[in-house]
Amino acid sequence: MHHQLQVEIQPDQGRLTATDQISLPSAQREVEFLLHADLTPRLVDRDAHLASMERLQGPVPLRRYRIQTSIPRKSFSVAYHGIIRHPLASGGERGSPLQSTPGLISTDGVFLAGNSYWYPQIGHSTVSFQLQIQLPERWRSVSQGSPLAGHNGWQELQPQEEIYLIAYPYHYYQQPGPGPLAEVYLQRPDPALAERYLQATGKYLSLYEKLLGPYPYGKFALVENFWESGYGMPSFTLLGPRVIQLPFIIHTSYPHEVLHNWWGNGVYVDPASGNWSEGLTTYLADHLLKEQQGEGAGYRRTTLQNYSHYVARQDDFPLSRFRGNHGQISQSVGYGKTLMLFHMLRMELGDPLFLQGLRQFYRDYRFRAAGFDALRDTFEAVSGKKLGGFFDQWLTRTGAPILKLVSAESALTGQNYRLRIQIEQTQPDEPYRLKVPLFVHFADTEQAAPYHLEMNGRDATLEIISETRPLKVSVDPLFDLFRRLDPSETPSSLGQLFGAKRLYAVIPDAADEELQRAYTQLLREWQQRQPGLTLLRDSAIERLPETGPVWILGKDNRFARLFDQRRDELELSGKPGTFALTLTLTQQQAPEQTLGYITTDNAAALAGLARKLPHYGRYSYALFSGDEPAIGQRGEWRIADSSLSVQLPPISATPFPEIPDHRPLTEAGPNSTLSDWNYLPGL
Repeated sequence: MHHQLQVEIQPDQGRLTATDQISLPSAQREVEFLLHADLTPRLVDRDAHLASMERLQGPVPLRRYRIQTSIPRKSFSVAYHGIIRHPLASGGERGSPLQSTPGLISTDGVFLAGNSYWYPQIGHSTVSFQLQIQLPERWRSVSQGSPLAGHNGWQELQPQEEIYLIAYPYHYYQQPGPGPLAEVYLQRPDPALAERYLQATGKYLSLYEKLLGPYPYGKFALVENFWESGYGMPSFTLLGPRVIQLPFIIHTSYPHEVLHNWWGNGVYVDPASGNWSEGLTTYLADHLLKEQQGEGAGYRRTTLQNYSHYVARQDDFPLSRFRGNHGQISQSVGYGKTLMLFHMLRMELGDPLFLQGLRQFYRDYRFRAAGFDALRDTFEAVSGKKLGGFFDQWLTRTGAPILKLVSAESALTGQNYRLRIQIEQTQPDEPYRLKVPLFVHFADTEQAAPYHLEMNGRDATLEIISETRPLKVSVDPLFDLFRRLDPSETPSSLGQLFGAKRLYAVIPDAADEELQRAYTQLLREWQQRQPGLTLLRDSAIERLPETGPVWILGKDNRFARLFDQRRDELELSGKPGTFALTLTLTQQQAPEQTLGYITTDNAAALAGLARKLPHYGRYSYALFSGDEPAIGQRGEWRIADSSLSVQLPPISATPFPEIPDHRPLTEAGPNSTLSDWNYLPGL
């Protein structure tokens, strides 16, 4: 379908007046379309008949219409007008500042998308369009594609899934270059902020064009929304006023939204087989930027940690059913597990073939819908390998493997050492087919040597013959496999408490009444997202519950002494502020238990802490200041070697060199270095 739209917007009335000349792929006598029920249409064509059909209910009210003509026609014109004004409503998880609307025309701004039904929609076909817009003085519009001459509208001739129309009296900034145009639309003038985003846009576009292929649109724009949001549209991103001011956004969420123009808005997702786009975008944006900083293994560990903390067995679902982000569980599976699927595929094929497959997939499916089947076919074609078993295993199964290092034994036989390593999968489900990464430190060798152990059943053994004595064995120390982590691999974290289905919180009776009320209110907020949270008074219990994680509130709490050592490590004694700490408590006849500790000298800070602290789930501690409160310091406790790592006798007290992570994924040749790339400063 092609839409030739002429639109007038009157924000003060919430009114839209439009004419749409619609060109069909083939001549037809009868066409049905859907339109917002508060818009009144009429046919411009005289030799056709328009009939109103049933009214449909949904996020917006809809009405179905039918056009009938005496002879087949390839185009027709509809004029329509009316009011679209759906107020903002809370969106995302409970307590989130994000809001949403299916469509809104107001003096605060204009937001119209496909699900606003602000233009006639025929079936589920893709569309191209030319959009001419009349707005009040000083107002500017944004849509996908390229601006029309005179900047009075937009056009995009490549197939699109929907048409957007955003408008506001924006302050406009641009940076033309040899490639796509970089643009910034701000509600208030801020040349310095605009310049930072313009520079970042050019550098990220350059990076991903080198990595994947030509950018599919004529521009990329940062657009400030009139409410808090984090949307990625074709050729622009719509971010909230607070979001764009956060200094880390330009290095985290922003490249993610730029990359979505290759994955999601360049190659569309066929929802029938699951949403591959979010995980692939996260892998090539969030993960890649961490990989450039030497923190790729840490990012993968956090990804696995989130899955272990937030996804209980009964909440899990196969990747083939993932459609979009609806909270922490869907994010941990849909983003995290898919990210790890692509990482494991990269480890299987190697960087050159992995990149070749991505580029081929982009070339073959640009502006077309594709699913996991198309990805598998593409990677099979470029690699010559059969990957059906790999994709089926990770797409159709729930759960994850759990690895146990059963034994690692070394013996001198003649002139050589024989090292025997046995690994077992301990999850209750059927075993996975795995290629388990192993590293062995040998005497007189600085770096550990890499190996792989093929697992086709519940357990497997690898034997290594070497001339030098093996000193240490590590199983998957770079977190290259999707699996449930052993508790010994990660420090205690706030996420272990926020991900628990059943937990407790102990309120101190010795605290003053204002603090007691504030602690109680904080916990009531969290009970809305964690109904299994039970509140207790410290004076009413002799010992802590042992059947789940426990929050301990307040320095006057009878159980606060458990955190004395952790407070001393961070030098918190006598220091004002709001603090959240964790530790792992080992019980004699119970599994390890995570305890969390929150204390403050400022009751007013707890309202903001209730909203903010869940976002720091990966950390072992977080220190805040002020009424807001503002984050100051956060971090993770150091951990000793995990149970998946073992030193061989005789044990050495000398620390072993760290195992280096994989080189960052780039298109550069085998002799290139990171200095060959023009990355953003500080990345």
